[in-house]
Amino acid sequence: MENHNNPHSQNEEEKDIFSDEPDLEDFLTEEEEEAPARKKTRSFFAKVTAYAIALSLVVSVLAVWVRVFNLPSFSFLEKSNELSKIENIQNYKEAVVTLEGSGVKGTGFNIAEEGTIVTNYHVIEDMASITVIFPSGDIMKAEPAEEFPDLDIAILEVEGKDLPYLEIQEERGGRKGDSIYVIGNPLAYNQIVMEGDISRAEDRLYLTAPIEKGNSGSPVIDSNGKVIGVVYAMTVPAIGSGKEPEGLAVPVSEIPVLQ
Repeated sequence: MENHNNPHSQNEEEKDIFSDEPDLEDFLTEEEEEAPARKKTRSFFAKVTAYAIALSLVVSVLAVWVRVFNLPSFSFLEKSNELSKIENIQNYKEAVVTLEGSGVKGTGFNIAEEGTIVTNYHVIEDMASITVIFPSGDIMKAEPAEEFPDLDIAILEVEGKDLPYLEIQEERGGRKGDSIYVIGNPLAYNQIVMEGDISRAEDRLYLTAPIEKGNSGSPVIDSNGKVIGVVYAMTVPAIGSGKEPEGLAVPVSEIPVLQ
């Protein structure tokens, strides 16, 4: 019996056999297909995170810059430089000190040749160790001698000799309209002089002189060069009230050890 092979049917059979083989893509697993997508996703989130960190750093730097170099500070720096040319004020500044400790900075002033510093209680309250820095560069350790939390006043002692000091007004001083100077260490600055007047004189002195963070403990000095008060805070008027912030000071007549 003759065997007649049909070449067309053989080719079709071979074609069918090879057509049943899987394509190359079929050997790729689902994970291998998704790997590039995951890499792109991780890269995207890494970039977003890096941009977010960079932006936060920029914002932090700008915040510090604004605090240190804000427009009001430029205004009082110019005025302070002008006032500091007055000889009497130069003498007053020698007795105004910087207080530092436990990351806190404030102002104080000396009232005795041997070293008696007046400041606010809230300035030194959380200081584990109190450092007093005079404008001359003298650095001393201070110890609390008297504390009056209700008045927000603290008296410190340092061991010194022939130190520059300010005189205290023994009689009750400070009347409405009196001109005053305030010397302190506001914001990131030291030895800043501001002027103003007393808008009200009650159990506290209300001052038109600009007061900033760091001014706590600053002396309020009258036109005779005597201390009549100690700055401790400022008012915060209600929005829309039209009122300007004012400095607040404890009259020295209210501080027992200064009378």
